[in-house]
Amino acid sequence: MSKTIFEEIYIMLNEAKKLSTINPDKSYEISNEVYSMAKKNNLNAEEGYALVSKAFACRAKSEISKMLDYSYNAYEIFEYLQDMLGQIKSLNLIGIAYFYSSMYEESLKFLLKVKDMLDEFRDDFLLSCVLNNIGEVYRECAEYDKALEYYNSALDICVSNNYKINTASLFSNIGEIYFIENKFDKALKCYTKSYDILKVENDMVVLGEIENKLGKVHYMYNNYIKAKEYFFSALRRLDSINNKFYAIDVLENIAKMELEIDTEKYLFYYEKAIQYAEEINAKKKLSQMCKTVADYYEKIANFRVSLEYYKRYCRLNEEIMTSNLGNKLEVIKIELGYLKETDKLEKIRIINHRLEMEISNQKRELEYIKRSNEILEKKALEDELTNIPNRRYINYYLNNTWKESLLKNETIALFMIDIDNFKKYNDYWGHLKGDVCLIKVANCIKDIQIHKNIFGRYGGEEFIYSVKGITYDQALEVGNTIRKEVEKLSLDYMSNNKDMVITISVGGVIGKASFLNDISQMVKIADEELYKAKDMGRNITIVKNLLNETMMR
Repeated sequence: MSKTIFEEIYIMLNEAKKLSTINPDKSYEISNEVYSMAKKNNLNAEEGYALVSKAFACRAKSEISKMLDYSYNAYEIFEYLQDMLGQIKSLNLIGIAYFYSSMYEESLKFLLKVKDMLDEFRDDFLLSCVLNNIGEVYRECAEYDKALEYYNSALDICVSNNYKINTASLFSNIGEIYFIENKFDKALKCYTKSYDILKVENDMVVLGEIENKLGKVHYMYNNYIKAKEYFFSALRRLDSINNKFYAIDVLENIAKMELEIDTEKYLFYYEKAIQYAEEINAKKKLSQMCKTVADYYEKIANFRVSLEYYKRYCRLNEEIMTSNLGNKLEVIKIELGYLKETDKLEKIRIINHRLEMEISNQKRELEYIKRSNEILEKKALEDELTNIPNRRYINYYLNNTWKESLLKNETIALFMIDIDNFKKYNDYWGHLKGDVCLIKVANCIKDIQIHKNIFGRYGGEEFIYSVKGITYDQALEVGNTIRKEVEKLSLDYMSNNKDMVITISVGGVIGKASFLNDISQMVKIADEELYKAKDMGRNITIVKNLLNETMMR
């Protein structure tokens, strides 16, 4: 075998490694070419290292099942060849693949095995990487003391050997633990050390990441000027290299900061972050942001918009959970394919238990989402004060009623109801009592149940009541019943030194959908009748009969 082929293979593998995070597709293409060359020339070790290189590229592309498959395949080759370095590299990647699949116990098992192997086959650079990876697993499991222990061990090695990029990364990771624990002084020291190293190296992605973290610390210190400086510097860096993945986090942090100053800017930055997430199909980030924006709109009682975002969050979350379960099943399938027959039975038992737990957790999560969605759906269609249908739901219902009436040729009676002199009641008792009055009136009318009726708050002290399939005389009776029942509440107040009680005026209309253009025309007529009732002295019911008018034509 000529020396030239070996040289060419390792030159290509080095090139693929450099490209793995910048251009993973090109990295994979080069690695695949090396793999074909190695197979053709029966170069087993090089075939294994080509598989490792392919796994690195798949890691950057988030193709985790492929990453695991290539890593296991490489490990089998290296185990047969008794190539310790190759075994270490492939096992480390297997551990990382399990980590990305949220299978932390499996991940830790492989990473600790690699650590033990590195005690015999000393490679400080690889050992620092593995120790960092173990720290990452413990951090994800919220075991922060353990995570710090491994991060610091890795840091000692990196400082001793002057591994600058790894040193900066570890300072950043340690700072993140301190940030989570609200130890902001310690977090700031670690982030600053990382930043000082990275400024010299001039890696735009990691610089953008660390500037974002520095911005978060200064924001926690209420130093908004400094926080803004770091956030916008990070955003410029990441935008300059079109890295939208990390830019999303920066935009979210800017949005959170703007919420305290300018709500319009808050929504602008969140919308931009959502746009980035859509463009790169970052479903997990997109899901979390939709939930955040839904919560914001719910907090300001804009339930309609909140519901739209929450439904989107639910849909994305279901997609993510389905995808995660599919990925885990794919990972397990690959795992079983590489097991020795003697190990399979016990492994299948463990896997079955793991899947049962996973399915149970997903069912719980979906149930929680379903319940939250139902609550928000109710809020979006329900008046916040009186807990009766709001204008949005009333309009939706009346439009459907209109369509049904056209098909069935049913009559529709519609009443506009307004509380008389409500301002005087409010002025006399105050707004809190005014709210109680609205609730009592709403409950009173709500209790007047008639077949095929709908009742809701249309705005302020105005309500709407609609019934299908009744005659004009019945409609007039319904309007008067509503009016009299409200008067019976005896909600008293004083006006011009006179004892008064709350009354209502009712304007109604009865007809058929075929007589009019649309439901809004019917609402307009009922509203006109309501104003006639007001002009005639209030506490009056007037119902316009379109049925008679139509028959006379």
